[in-house]
Amino acid sequence: STVAIMLGLAVGIDYALFIVSRYREERAKGRTAQEAVALATGTAGSAVVFAGLTVVIALAGLSVVGIPMLTEMGLGAAGAVVVGVLIALTLVPAFLGFWPNAILTRKDRKDRKDRKDRRAGATPRETRKVNGGARWASFVLRRPLPVLLAAVAGLGALALPMTDLQLGMPGDEAKSTETTQRRAYDALAEGFGPGFNGPLTVVVDAKDADDPKAAAETVSERIGGTEGVVSVSPAQFNESGDTAVFSVVPTTAPTGQETKDLVNTIRGDRPGIESEAGATFEVTGTTAMNIDVSEKVQSALVPYLLVVVGLAV
Repeated sequence: STVAIMLGLAVGIDYALFIVSRYREERAKGRTAQEAVALATGTAGSAVVFAGLTVVIALAGLSVVGIPMLTEMGLGAAGAVVVGVLIALTLVPAFLGFWPNAILTRKDRKDRKDRKDRRAGATPRETRKVNGGARWASFVLRRPLPVLLAAVAGLGALALPMTDLQLGMPGDEAKSTETTQRRAYDALAEGFGPGFNGPLTVVVDAKDADDPKAAAETVSERIGGTEGVVSVSPAQFNESGDTAVFSVVPTTAPTGQETKDLVNTIRGDRPGIESEAGATFEVTGTTAMNIDVSEKVQSALVPYLLVVVGLAV
């Protein structure tokens, strides 16, 4: 909800400024408030609709990823953007109609009064001011091919890091060294090893095992013997004694590729371990969940882009 509110507020202000800016431009040309509002809504309003629609498609497209958290966040933010668009197209013109001169500067009001004094009753004559945007547009139109090639080359250079892109969920290691979280992370990594900051949690379901404790011990020993594991904590059982949980400390940091490979290795060996132990188990915990989310996002990246680009076009 916080993300939706922040995004809705941001685009709402942005889209409202589109309308207001065009309104002030039309008023500066000498048009009446009603004419300026109509022109601003009809021109800048169209840009607001298409811009908002593109953002809504991109946010709603997060549903393709298949992660409930991202789906809810995307749909909520998309709804906030829709509200921002509706406000820009309805309430903003209404406010401009009630207070037509409220957003005009003193200079704008003085210039408008001077024009009225000089041309009483005359039809407003449009005057065009050449600003930086107009000069840049003129430059691009005069040299379209060089600008296109330069833009493509620049985008290509900016996209080069994508070749080594590794998706992941940021942890305390990504925070500033001035924060207590980062200092604690570094201290733990230095004192106990990098994997101590991201232990894996293994849950053993031994309800169908003849000896639940022996089954949990077998799972613990097999996982403890996997390459890349530093230590395995003693198993803790529930009151009924048929479910156990223990922690696995990797040799590498939570966001390291080696830790990701370790999780995949343990899960890949699960059928053999379960057959030997006579019990089932799952690998979970913050580190494992972050790895799962990253892999799911990465696998859904291409379908997401196809959906968003296809609908936007």
